[in-house]
Amino acid sequence: MERKKLLKTLVVLGILFVLFVGGGVWVYFKSFAQDKFDLGVNFSKSYAEYLGLDWKKAYLSILDDLKIKNVRLAVPWNEIESEAGRFYFNDIDWQINEAARRGVNIVLVVGRRTPHWPECHDPFWVKKSSSDFVTDKQLEMVEKVVQRYKANKAILMWQVENEPLLNVFGECPKSDVDLLRKEVSLVKTLDSRPVLITDSGELSLWTQAANIGDIFGSTMHRVTYNGFIGYSYYHLPPIFYTARAWLVGKPLDQIIISELQAEPWSPAGLLNSSLEEQAKSMDANRLRIHVDYARRTGFSGAYLWGAEWWYWLKEKHGDSSLWDTAKKIFQ
Repeated sequence: MERKKLLKTLVVLGILFVLFVGGGVWVYFKSFAQDKFDLGVNFSKSYAEYLGLDWKKAYLSILDDLKIKNVRLAVPWNEIESEAGRFYFNDIDWQINEAARRGVNIVLVVGRRTPHWPECHDPFWVKKSSSDFVTDKQLEMVEKVVQRYKANKAILMWQVENEPLLNVFGECPKSDVDLLRKEVSLVKTLDSRPVLITDSGELSLWTQAANIGDIFGSTMHRVTYNGFIGYSYYHLPPIFYTARAWLVGKPLDQIIISELQAEPWSPAGLLNSSLEEQAKSMDANRLRIHVDYARRTGFSGAYLWGAEWWYWLKEKHGDSSLWDTAKKIFQ
């Protein structure tokens, strides 16, 4: 009798174990991919210049050779208003016009905090000014940018600030959600197109940022580096991102990946890292894996972060593996 009870107990435990393992496997590999998944790239003039590239040639190659249909462009404050009240739009005009000529959709990032270090791209003349003065000038700058480009049909949406509520990264003042809402309201009074608000996919819970704008954007970095432990390769299932969207009440078709890691994580900067070191955190195979992973979250699209680097590898080092892989992914 005791043996029968023990046998039953073992059978039940075995079934529970199988269900537990099976459930874990299901969660890990579950795909929420939708039929529609729009891919694009981020592009930065200043980053291309940092890599020693002819930024116009790089940009046109990305548009024409990769044949992308979506691009996210930033309007850094220090580049368009290096002198108070004197605006210079030639470079961003050129980028927008070239994309528009090819029927490429543009996400235009406006505000004080835009992509790339140091995040807040303050012009020199505001450095020692009061916070009220800077805020007033910031709002004036945002209005000036939106007014200039709102007639351009290539603008798909406006992004107001970049990861504006993230306080653990960047050389920026403490986040101000009320100011962010004021900026969003300003943009909406000027134009009817959707507003994108972004947040970190790994360092934030999205609780505030997700519902301030119309569309929400998350970063997605799957390989990072820490001086104490070295490289970290994230093996989180796609549901890690999908479930967070459910928790903040945001429909999956209203979420994009604004920065999908498609270049190495180089703590000392790409120009100070060997190609062998760079390959530890990004290569052609990992690029394919990252895009497939992003698709399986169920989000509506992703903007790849690293197109300038692919071009740099091809032009400066004769390695077209990333460029060719990206071309296949886009085409």
